[in-house]
Amino acid sequence: MTDGLLRELAIVWPIIFANDFVRYALAASILFGILTLFRRQLAHRRIQQRIATRPDIRREMSYSLSTIFIFSLVGLSVYLGNKAGVFQIDDALPSLSTGLLQFGAFVLAHDAYFYWIHRAMHHPRLFRKFHRVHHLSLSPTPWAAYSFAPLEAVVEAAFLPLFLLVFDTSAIVVLGFTTHMIIRNVMGHAGIEIYPKRWLNWPLLRLITTTTHHDLHHAEFRSNFGLYFTWWDRLMGTEHPQYRQEFAKSCMQNVNADSQV
Repeated sequence: MTDGLLRELAIVWPIIFANDFVRYALAASILFGILTLFRRQLAHRRIQQRIATRPDIRREMSYSLSTIFIFSLVGLSVYLGNKAGVFQIDDALPSLSTGLLQFGAFVLAHDAYFYWIHRAMHHPRLFRKFHRVHHLSLSPTPWAAYSFAPLEAVVEAAFLPLFLLVFDTSAIVVLGFTTHMIIRNVMGHAGIEIYPKRWLNWPLLRLITTTTHHDLHHAEFRSNFGLYFTWWDRLMGTEHPQYRQEFAKSCMQNVNADSQV
């Protein structure tokens, strides 16, 4: 490795790390701040009675920093792979239609990847080493979005280079996908149902996971393995049987609370 390349990497890696850190910090802190600021108004929409403690939040932040470090190293490998021609990441802006198609492919592929690796990590032989850390967050907060054991972080991060081996894409689409990923992730760990009460009344919206969908997974471990969409859980029979009732419960509480004001 030449001195020039080392100097380049010494500049590039901190930028990649900073990008990953800022995305996580902004998404988690903004949602956490909103939930804290309006905690009384949103108390009726709390999914679980248990509330995360300060040690819980500190643990989530600590493991998330470890995950960001691992993600940044994988990001650096993608940068090097692109320079070597292993990946084809175009710096030019794509047309709107091309960009949307690339983004859609990213999201659909990641949703499938996440479901199956997530379900696999719940196997008794893998759970303790890979996924136990994330499930220490019994009542998750937005800070739990990246709270992974190092081995799980590596598996989660592996999606990006694997996808790029198969699909050529644009740099702006990669940025859009990773931003979408962390936003949806913190929403899933909010602990407060933030989706509208009529969300499940619409067939298309019903395919998009809510906060309750993932919160039930943290509470009971055995169902709701999907990330963005519910269709894998429905197809494979792993959706929580009381999901719709649990979602509706907070909405009914919301109606009752409003009627008392």
